[in-house]
Amino acid sequence: MHHRSRRPAALRTALGVLPILLASAATGAGAAAAAPAPSQPGPIVYSVAPDGAGGACTAQAPCDLETAQAKVRGATAGMSRDIDVVLADGTYRLGRALTFDAAKGDSATGGHTVTYEAAPGAHPVLSGGRRVAGWHQGPDGVWSANVPAGTDTRQLYVDGVRAVRASGPAPTGFTRTPTGYTTSTTALDAWRNISDVEFVYNVGWTQMRCQVASVAGTTVTMQQPCFDNSTKKPYGVNADLPSSVENARELLNDPGEFYLDRPAHTLYYKPRPGQSMATADAEIPRLQTVIAGQGTQASPLRGLVLRGLTVSYGGWTAPDAPDGFSEVQANLRLTGTDAWRDQGSCDRFSTTDPGTCPYGNWTMPPGNAAFSWTDGLTLQGNTFQHLGAAGLELGRGTAHTSVTGNVVTDVSGNGIEVGNGTDAVPADLSVLPTANTVADNWVHNIGVEYTGAVGIFQGYTRDDTITHNQVNNVPYSGISSNWGWGHTPTATAGNTISDNLVYDYMQQRYDGGGIYVLGQEGDSLADGMRITGNVIRGAGGGGHAIYTDGGSQYVTMTGNAAYGNHTPSMGGCKEPAPTPYGDFSFTGNYFEDLTPDWPCGNPANVDVSGNTQVSADGAGVPASLLAGAGLEPAFTAIAAPPAGSAPVNLAAHKPAQAQFLDGSTAQLQPESQPAYATDGDRTTYVQASGQFRWQLVVDLQQAQTLGYVTVGMPQAHFATDFHLDASADGTSWTTVGTVHDSGWGTIPVDFATPVTARYLRVVADKPDDWGQRGDQMAISEIGAYAPAPGGDNAALNRPAQALYIDGTQAQMQPDSQPAYGDDGNPATFAQATARYRWTMQVDLQHPQSVGVVSVTMPPDKYATAFHVDVSLDGSTFWTVAHRTDSAGGTTGVQLDAPVKARWVRIVADRPNDGGQTGGQMAVSELAVYATQ
Repeated sequence: MHHRSRRPAALRTALGVLPILLASAATGAGAAAAAPAPSQPGPIVYSVAPDGAGGACTAQAPCDLETAQAKVRGATAGMSRDIDVVLADGTYRLGRALTFDAAKGDSATGGHTVTYEAAPGAHPVLSGGRRVAGWHQGPDGVWSANVPAGTDTRQLYVDGVRAVRASGPAPTGFTRTPTGYTTSTTALDAWRNISDVEFVYNVGWTQMRCQVASVAGTTVTMQQPCFDNSTKKPYGVNADLPSSVENARELLNDPGEFYLDRPAHTLYYKPRPGQSMATADAEIPRLQTVIAGQGTQASPLRGLVLRGLTVSYGGWTAPDAPDGFSEVQANLRLTGTDAWRDQGSCDRFSTTDPGTCPYGNWTMPPGNAAFSWTDGLTLQGNTFQHLGAAGLELGRGTAHTSVTGNVVTDVSGNGIEVGNGTDAVPADLSVLPTANTVADNWVHNIGVEYTGAVGIFQGYTRDDTITHNQVNNVPYSGISSNWGWGHTPTATAGNTISDNLVYDYMQQRYDGGGIYVLGQEGDSLADGMRITGNVIRGAGGGGHAIYTDGGSQYVTMTGNAAYGNHTPSMGGCKEPAPTPYGDFSFTGNYFEDLTPDWPCGNPANVDVSGNTQVSADGAGVPASLLAGAGLEPAFTAIAAPPAGSAPVNLAAHKPAQAQFLDGSTAQLQPESQPAYATDGDRTTYVQASGQFRWQLVVDLQQAQTLGYVTVGMPQAHFATDFHLDASADGTSWTTVGTVHDSGWGTIPVDFATPVTARYLRVVADKPDDWGQRGDQMAISEIGAYAPAPGGDNAALNRPAQALYIDGTQAQMQPDSQPAYGDDGNPATFAQATARYRWTMQVDLQHPQSVGVVSVTMPPDKYATAFHVDVSLDGSTFWTVAHRTDSAGGTTGVQLDAPVKARWVRIVADRPNDGGQTGGQMAVSELAVYATQ
């Protein structure tokens, strides 16, 4: 499923310029006084606005989108210049899909383009949603609103934040039967609308969802064919007992949850803290397809450009039907009666009674933005978010597409889909997506509802390139390429996956990869898959960083880096003989694990050589490789968190002295000096020599009123215990703060009341001898800050939530609650139960600058690895820091640059299972400071 474009975007641009260069040469290259070339006519421009009216379509009198499209269709037949449709700011509520159809005149002609783009500075939203109004408050803080009869939705968004369908653990014990279950109690028999209740099955790399057909006493009958298709497959994994239950009014009890009572056409929602349903913007999808583009094999849709648009609020309700969501892999699912036996099984299990071919020919999830039979389609700088199916789908016959600089986020299924699992060897190769480029996109937070989803899915394609994308925070694989598992020949060839940055993948599922490939990738290494220049780190579950799974053949992997994954860097599992597996060249990579993992047997014809071992933190990976992976400089802004501002550090560049505890001048370690503690450079530090305990004195040069101080210490040398003294004259000292069980990083010392002082002194208490954690205190930077309006710790006593990784409300350990995680009392803590990984999230109540995040965890229950996310709107989160060596106590994380955020969350990465150091994350105190 990886594509190497033989004509990448830059080359196609160059080819477009070539005729002009040749024409110039024909007039006499090097002529002393060449006549100026005639200027090209500007584009025809149609201006539209959400409230546009009339037919002028000018900037002064904009029209609506439908009118502008009609004008375009009337002008494309004899184009002599480009056509631009310019969209003003605002929300365009679509009554039907915005469809571009070659047969209706939406194609550009004469080598020109038809562009639909945002006006300068505008952010137009193409919405497939319906606003829900008329909310009324009911008991238990639950609000309700009427919706039109016949409404069905699996999503609700409140103020741009996805709500969670009412869910919870199974309310009773289950025993499997051929048609469903028997239960240990009759609890389900009393539930309303039982046929809308959905059982969720988290199994391996898949998540299956089937609805209940009926309940009678203790007998549960499941909806068919979903139940059989999910429990009887002779391949992959099957469902057994439900992992959780969804979509019941009886489960609506946590903030942020919703339930649609379809028979009563009433929507229920329990607001999150701070939300007011009297003023909230509540949206549900009413369209499945928001944008579509189509042509035919003979007449493809040509020259369409979509730029700077946001596509939102598309839905998908097919999983509510009897087929349910019987996933096999990467959101492809079984549909139809006896699909478990017949669909896509071909002759793998029976040659006398085969199923449909080719093997793996399962049903693709649709894209809320979907294109087929296009040539030269350009999608640039768009945002695909708040969507209930896959985000973007490039289907059959898409050629020479440029998908560049887009953001794909908050999508229920796969982020970007190219191709399918059906067209393994089509009679006409033009069916296959060909020469498409997916470059410099940020794909994150996808698979929100269907957690077997991947960031970028690539089925059977030719000469495609997936390059320079950033893919992070995905539930399963980051990039998945090709299909068939070697049980069918394929026409796939010439694809490349290069220079991508993939991290925090497999956050919920396992047996996948940062890059996952399978099946025949060409006819030789020369036209096979090339995987090069990618950086992969931070797997949540088991698998391989780069995974060559069943039937993989003709794969070259070179110049990649994989580290910090807690899973083998390379390897895969072959299918039983005689399925081919091998013809691999794995050379010149930088991997934490140099030995390939082949649990199902060794592949044939493999060259694994010239690879370099690197450490778990990436030390040893060339800087050029790290810098070259992910978004290119022109596109980094699309994934950059909003910039914050730093408060004034009153200790910056102030005089500092290193002393032993008796006040004498301390000897220093080589290349260390006191000035390094106030020079603003966290890569330098001061450290004494000759005695373990020492102190650093900083002269602020005048009396200052301080709210808090930060002590930065490097990873290799830090004090686990220290105290902070203050003085007005440098002679009489008062201890104003004490820190115990510290780790490295930037540790805040917050004062209960402001302190006025000219001198500050940091005194090392531990380590005080050999063999103790921390080695010996070193100080990289001292910060001293005036009291902040409203309090120094922005998280103190703010609304807190404990969530599982899937965003649902976490159950809590006894005597634990989320509010204990930011109450200012280190003796209390928040800790989830039932699942190892969870998230502590705090709402700071309004956007503010964040520079340091401090996490205090009990010494017997802590995360050894976690990451820090921030958000302005509670929907889009940026990962701004990772820590991989926490040991309980206080860990101070200083961000690379201050960011602006309203929500801050700590996400546990390790432990993620039993028997691991730390046990499970508990948070005694999450503190947030503006310091930088």
